[in-house]
Amino acid sequence: MQTTANITIYLQALGGKFLGPNAYHTNDIKLSIMLDDKPDPISYQLTENVNDGGIGPDFLRSLPSTYGLSSFLPILTPVPASGSAPAVNYLTPNNLTICGTVSVPVSQPTELRTVSVRIPRPNADDLVLTQSLALNQMQTDYRAIVIVPGLLLEQPTTAELPNLPNTIFAYVKMMCGCPITTGIPKSYWAENDFLVSAEVFDKNGGSERKSLTFTSDATPSLFHAAVNNLANVKRVNFTARQKSTGNIGYLSVDYSK
Repeated sequence: MQTTANITIYLQALGGKFLGPNAYHTNDIKLSIMLDDKPDPISYQLTENVNDGGIGPDFLRSLPSTYGLSSFLPILTPVPASGSAPAVNYLTPNNLTICGTVSVPVSQPTELRTVSVRIPRPNADDLVLTQSLALNQMQTDYRAIVIVPGLLLEQPTTAELPNLPNTIFAYVKMMCGCPITTGIPKSYWAENDFLVSAEVFDKNGGSERKSLTFTSDATPSLFHAAVNNLANVKRVNFTARQKSTGNIGYLSVDYSK
């Protein structure tokens, strides 16, 4: 007997939303499932009005005729008081939330299939993830959530920068592209949860380490640090860490060009 498994796959940033309209080069994300020992591509593309899920305090469970469920991975926002429980919200897809869908044959009572994900990053080193799916002939519909760890660090354009001379800048975002702020309304990723630093290499062969600070809510996700002479900077290696999740991101920028 052969049946068909209809699979919906979401890619959720660790501690964030689904990788969609605000993620890095979303249309270059590659998603596939192994069939007959060969990868079968799964479309994961931005379309009109697509979204990256909705955040709310309610965990929506499965009910007949309803679309989707809240993700098992909540979004936790640490509160300033030491030892206090974080604010908890849940991520829920709807019929416009970006995802990959595929239908595969199931010819055995139970089968294991592997989903592979390749996610581009600014330094041209793709993040590659795999996840196994257990299929059986008694079930026809499946939903899988692949958790994507890390932080997205990007270099801002000159037009986006505030007027601060002799300063280095970097955007630090969740992998879904969601912004970091100081705690304004609907701020789920607060700047006090992130540590950002940089190794600054000058043209004379010297180096120094800098701690970056959050710029302002007028420029969400932007961190900066002053240097002695920006014209003498050759390269900067930025790193960031999210304390609550352990997410890490990095970015190397050539300032000599």
